[in-house]
Amino acid sequence: MTFAEPERLFKLWSYTVSHKTLLLRSDTDLKLAPAPRIEIYVGHVDTMLVHSLLYGLEIRKATERETDEIAERHQVENDPTATYLFTSRDKKGFLISGRPSWRKAVREIDDPTLFDFSQPWPPGPDVTWGDVD
Repeated sequence: MTFAEPERLFKLWSYTVSHKTLLLRSDTDLKLAPAPRIEIYVGHVDTMLVHSLLYGLEIRKATERETDEIAERHQVENDPTATYLFTSRDKKGFLISGRPSWRKAVREIDDPTLFDFSQPWPPGPDVTWGDVD
């Protein structure tokens, strides 16, 4: 499954070196109007080329050809099972990582992350979620 939100502004919210985790977050649309929060969590990040601001976002698994091109161009591991492409309106990037997951819910700007792993799974009925396969 591809993740696509072309009318949202995403920010690189955090990266934790010790746990190799990445969190992207969107609280607004491209006109900066408040919208339900969307968070994208990625674990086991080995390599990343991700811009800090993404105007619209699509995440999908790379094809074998794209994986070969990334490995050659950037001198990184060629792993077609763990390479994901990030595309926004004017930027492209990639991750070699675990499978990206997303969650979406109405939250206030200062509320905790939607990826609070101390909370029960699955999250409540106000949260939608999915993975990029």
